[in-house]
Amino acid sequence: MKRILFIIIPALIFISIPTLSFAQNTDSACRKGIAFASEGRFQEALSWFKEGLKDKKSEATAHSSLAVIEDLNNGKIDQAYARSFFAGLNFIQNGKTEEGLKEFEGIIESNPGYPRAYNVVGMIYASLTEKAKSIAYFQKAIEIDPQYSQAYFNLALLYQSLSQPLDALKYYEKAASLDPDSSDTITNLAALYAFLGRYSEAIKYYQKAINLDKDNPEVYYNLALAYFMSDQLVKFRDNLLKAQGLYQRNKDAQGLEKVAEYMNKIKEIENKVRHAD
Repeated sequence: MKRILFIIIPALIFISIPTLSFAQNTDSACRKGIAFASEGRFQEALSWFKEGLKDKKSEATAHSSLAVIEDLNNGKIDQAYARSFFAGLNFIQNGKTEEGLKEFEGIIESNPGYPRAYNVVGMIYASLTEKAKSIAYFQKAIEIDPQYSQAYFNLALLYQSLSQPLDALKYYEKAASLDPDSSDTITNLAALYAFLGRYSEAIKYYQKAINLDKDNPEVYYNLALAYFMSDQLVKFRDNLLKAQGLYQRNKDAQGLEKVAEYMNKIKEIENKVRHAD
């Protein structure tokens, strides 16, 4: 029987192929934090960014913004630079991309050695479909800081959007080696392995993703599909049922519909086995 695997790569937080999720799609707490930080009210901003992590621990916008404030506290940037950085983000989250780009180009000129600014400009250019410029800015961020996992992650996303999965895989693997606790990176790496038909690696990384985010039904669902493609039908069923329980708890009708489709496939397989006997 020929089977088709529908691998769903979860929506990404920091970069939405690639920039809107960092600024325009952030939750209300992070949006408030960015607004306060753009006014130099960093303590208030800090509280809002931490608030944004309460409901979603993997909220990458909050993590990235906290990292900028940490850089400020450690003297890597000064207050004027930090205000301008968050002013640029504030423009972006309010749909003023050109103003945001201008702000970031200005701070890069004033301090060309800060990698996070290049990373954001890379995301802006990616959102404008200027892929070559986007790649150049991500690469510059990595050149400045070879341990900057988010830039590798963003490059992986960009190459994935360009239908260059092997390049994407290389950068996902590097991002995962630098930040093994990033559920977004680990989940996307698992999904890409599955897309490439490398199901044993996909299973390994989906299992890691579950350890990082035990309540995410999409991870169980996709792990189940990887087991299905590996002819491990008992584990397929077990993980599909776990996904079903979490979808039910979340009242996610679309998720339950996806599960029902594959539960029907199980019944079809069982019927064929019985008839064969």
